[in-house]
Amino acid sequence: MSDYLSLPIRLPDEDEKRFERLALLTRRVANHVLEDHWTQVHLDGIADESHQAWKYFDEHEPFEELDLYLPSRFRRCILQKVGETLRSHADRRDAFQSIQSVLPDHKIRRIHRRRIKEQLWDGGDYLSSGYVDILIDQLTSYYDRHGTYPSTYFEMQDCPEYDSGVLPFSADDGPTSGQAVKYQYDADSEMLIIRLKTPDTPSPETRGDWSWTEYEPGGYEAFHDLLAHGDLSAPEFQPSRHKTGNSYYELSFPVEVEQTGDSDEIDCVLALDAGMRKDMTAVVVTDDGEQLSTPHFIQYTDREKMRRLHRERTRLNDRLAALRRDGRSHTDEFSHIHSEYERVNSKLQHKREQLTHDVANQVLALALLYDVDAIVHEDLRSVSPPSDEGTLSWELSSWARRDIIENIEYRAASAGVAVERVYPEGTSRSCPRCGSTGHTCKSPDHHHEQWWGGHFRCDNGRCGFEGDRDYIGALNVARVFFSDGDTLDHGFTSSYTEDSEIVLAGRSAGTRLTFGTGVVAYEPEQAGATAGGGSAMIAPAVALPEPNADGSDGRGPVVQQCTCFLRRTTESY
Repeated sequence: MSDYLSLPIRLPDEDEKRFERLALLTRRVANHVLEDHWTQVHLDGIADESHQAWKYFDEHEPFEELDLYLPSRFRRCILQKVGETLRSHADRRDAFQSIQSVLPDHKIRRIHRRRIKEQLWDGGDYLSSGYVDILIDQLTSYYDRHGTYPSTYFEMQDCPEYDSGVLPFSADDGPTSGQAVKYQYDADSEMLIIRLKTPDTPSPETRGDWSWTEYEPGGYEAFHDLLAHGDLSAPEFQPSRHKTGNSYYELSFPVEVEQTGDSDEIDCVLALDAGMRKDMTAVVVTDDGEQLSTPHFIQYTDREKMRRLHRERTRLNDRLAALRRDGRSHTDEFSHIHSEYERVNSKLQHKREQLTHDVANQVLALALLYDVDAIVHEDLRSVSPPSDEGTLSWELSSWARRDIIENIEYRAASAGVAVERVYPEGTSRSCPRCGSTGHTCKSPDHHHEQWWGGHFRCDNGRCGFEGDRDYIGALNVARVFFSDGDTLDHGFTSSYTEDSEIVLAGRSAGTRLTFGTGVVAYEPEQAGATAGGGSAMIAPAVALPEPNADGSDGRGPVVQQCTCFLRRTTESY
């Protein structure tokens, strides 16, 4: 089984004008073709096709109204781009039709989100679709504007518009025969030669208005290392921007690599519990109940900014709803506020994506560091909202769990780590040491039961085990996985009995470790996992006030290797 990794190659700044013309032309032509094909018929048609997206279209007809000369392979690449967009919206439309049958007669509120998903889960639709939360947001916004829900997907979703000139070259004829891009890599000299066809004018009218330019990019040692493990595939032309706003252009080359096979025997797992106040809690457990690590809380560090953006989006949405009620949705004031709403919503969406990628990278890094056979998580249907948490916390919990797990599955498949799911009940209220029932309270300093408290206490007086609620949940996820049935096996208990104080994530000390959106690189001989930049944080869940009598610190044999996480450019895979 194979997968694709990629590394962008920056194109030279001295030809920026040529690349800018290519990007603008791509955006202009692609938007024209997409608008012409934004119909129910075409969504149905391309959804039924299984071959390359560009083959669905007539190769000439979509461009007849454009008074431009466009090379044949450039046209194919445009059709591939548009076809992939239409396929994506065909999937979203199918999810929309599933949701239609379970919509309430009024505006969707937090509790209704949960009921909608529960009804979809019964048919398996929720777990097979990644669009449910996005569609619910769209439906809520539509209801605010119109006081009813749309009867068709096209009533809710306007024709999408490309805002950048990304151009996939997957519909071209290959590295040496390509008519839009050519590339050749010499493994001996480690030299990559790229030839790219770009327009000489913003509106090319003849074949002579297109020219080939050749580049030999250097300084990409990581790219050469990556090629040692796989084969080049057709690149994608990508306009990008610095934080300063200055533009630059890249070719992103996918490299097909063989995935490492999963282990047939699962003796050691990284068990996960997704909480409301922490994005993920992870702990390493073996099949005989031995805990090999202190638990780790993984927490996205920009949650407060997400909350501020959420509050701002809610405030703007309330203003828009008020203007609609007053019949002023046609005014300049409405347009201005709506534009600001879209800007804030876009920022929030970006933060969401960053959260799911960063947390997933942290989980995979820990799995590789401890050399586990599998990552085990609880089924998404076990999610239930806490009564004392705000809207954003529940929103984050519901969509983030699914997206984080999907990102973990993708990364783990490349690394040869299995991902398994269990269906636990009561994982946060069963003692992992003795199996007795316990209760949750506000903190280690409190004893009064609080249903959504963050700290667990065992009710068995002879045991007295206590710990962070999510840590207990992660341990019990492992217990369920290694048991014979789908419920907690009270004969299977954790052997972790060291003298230590379990503290909440907010009170834990720990090194801030950052990882990016790329696949984590791991070199077993270095006992370390590395990746690019990011903003998730690992904090130890156990604070040890003093060493044990034997001079050890009470932790498992490999937990100290957590300090081997490094922030550096990924160099090997």
